[in-house]
Amino acid sequence: MKRLLVCLLFLPLLGCTSLERQAYNVIVTAKAFLDAEKKLHPECTTESTTLCHDLAQATRAKDALIDAAEVYCSGPQFEAGGSCQPPAKGTPVSDQAIAKLKAAIAIYNQIAADLKGAIN
Repeated sequence: MKRLLVCLLFLPLLGCTSLERQAYNVIVTAKAFLDAEKKLHPECTTESTTLCHDLAQATRAKDALIDAAEVYCSGPQFEAGGSCQPPAKGTPVSDQAIAKLKAAIAIYNQIAADLKGAIN
């Protein structure tokens, strides 16, 4: 409870964000990064280099993250263009959706780190 209060009071400083906000931030950053890399490497539309493979893998990981976020947030309000409606806490659906969304974030982050390493 104390940690939650600290997170709420110092949210911008501690980076304590909700899971859906974290996923959103990763998706937005991923799209910008991958779009920029695709422009820098137009050869990837026709060639099959290691870099192009890594770029395609990162794109697939970003798309899987989007899918996981949509499952996590799905609900009538979200489907109509509204805000995220995560499943009720403590339910099996909630536990699974949280685990899958966290895994998708971690997988994308690792693949993006590998891609950045290959680029540099």
